[in-house]
Amino acid sequence: MGKDDFIYIFQKGFNYSQDGPGNRLVYHLSGCNLNCPWCSNPEGLKITENSQKLSVNDIIKEALSSKMIFIDGGGVTLTGGEVTCQKNAVITVLKELKKNGIHTCIETNASLSGCEEIFDTVDYMIADFKSPYEEKISYIGGNIEIIKKNLLYRAKTKKPLLVRIPLIKFFNCGEETAKDFIKFFEELKRTGNENLFFEILTYHEFGKEKYAKLNMEYTVTDGYVTDEDIKTLLQEFKNANLNVINT
Repeated sequence: MGKDDFIYIFQKGFNYSQDGPGNRLVYHLSGCNLNCPWCSNPEGLKITENSQKLSVNDIIKEALSSKMIFIDGGGVTLTGGEVTCQKNAVITVLKELKKNGIHTCIETNASLSGCEEIFDTVDYMIADFKSPYEEKISYIGGNIEIIKKNLLYRAKTKKPLLVRIPLIKFFNCGEETAKDFIKFFEELKRTGNENLFFEILTYHEFGKEKYAKLNMEYTVTDGYVTDEDIKTLLQEFKNANLNVINT
């Protein structure tokens, strides 16, 4: 097997509806190109000696053996870390799953270029849009124009796209920010994709203890959002007639 016939993961398991539709077998891939200080999976930021190496054949075999419990449109989800950091291996996995009739989903930060083949192939895509501002995206190591380009590309395929906003007090709250979020989301809507959805995820500290165990510093001190913060963004979604869901 070549290098693109393996993926590196730090966790796997089953989850219902939160990582794509239905009951899903979820692989958490190691490695990420961003450095979000609120990350809930810091153990997945790098490929390490503790990462598990799985072959495409391993994944297909496990997916096929799980097919009977892929209820309600379920299947396999690749998440992270950041799946597109292993993009060549990921496209190999997605194509093999497709050949075997298994529904596929990815969760991505959409911040790496050259991923069009993934976006064309995967059945369901979940993507973060963390901020409408370049300076904020640069702060976590990304490029806003690449993210926008990638989300527009996926939206134009007319395939399902769920855009998630991790709402974080110090980073992306406020009325003006909410309005600027919506400006880009309206651009996505103009692609005519009827399978375009949005979801707000509020700040939590599920990863804080992991940072301590990994001897890493958890730097967020002002992350929790208020009901008013959520209400402000939801009202902008409503005004723009955008489809907000809650998984």
